[in-house]
Amino acid sequence: MRDVDYLTAIRRESEALLAAAAHGLEAAVPSCPGWTVGDVVAHTGVVHRHKEQIVREQWTEGSPERVEPPSDGLLGWFRRGVDRLIHTLAAHDPAEPASTWHPPDQTVGFWYRRMAHETAIHRVDAELGHHEAGRVERRLAGDGIDELLGVMLTGCPEWATVTPTDHVLRLECTDTDGTWTLRQVTFSGTSPSEGTRHAGEPAFVFDEAAPVSVVRGTASDLLLYGWGRGPADRLQVEGDVDVVRMLRTVAARETR
Repeated sequence: MRDVDYLTAIRRESEALLAAAAHGLEAAVPSCPGWTVGDVVAHTGVVHRHKEQIVREQWTEGSPERVEPPSDGLLGWFRRGVDRLIHTLAAHDPAEPASTWHPPDQTVGFWYRRMAHETAIHRVDAELGHHEAGRVERRLAGDGIDELLGVMLTGCPEWATVTPTDHVLRLECTDTDGTWTLRQVTFSGTSPSEGTRHAGEPAFVFDEAAPVSVVRGTASDLLLYGWGRGPADRLQVEGDVDVVRMLRTVAARETR
């Protein structure tokens, strides 16, 4: 799914976020309860600077302390951070090692991709604050679904006992060739690191079985539904709609 120019996407989505924020920083953001558009700008800018520092200083384990956003001049500060992020990423090969929170991918390329999608989703947040949310470009959105399902949804922990269900769900993009098949499972056990007991926790894993439910939509609509930024009524569902709702529930848990 990675036929995406991530640096171009970061720039485009950042400019769109700034355009939305220019309408006012005090507007409430319905997709982020308790946040204003200013909070979205500040959060995204902090994340940009944090990942830029990881790559520029070549952190391969751990991470630096996060910076604090300014009390004034937020939009100019955000724009300067975008410039620094793109400049730094462009100066490093995506294959270079870098510290990330995703063990299977410890490369600079992870932050290319993650920052493009982070910025796109928060651009939508800023637009929702002003009741004008646009769509995500279809190739970026298709890749975003792939990232959401394959990276953000972590499946089941190694220590858990996993019980499969009969609920197999296929997602199909109507404007790209993206398709994903998932089986709903539950897992139980006690986390050895936190001591938290889990009993019948829902999760999704990739599967190749024939689906019993299919959900179709544009890549943008599927992505925004998965991230809680778009409504389910834009999607076409065949089969058990509860499985689709459960996917959103699990996504919400894994991305909060």
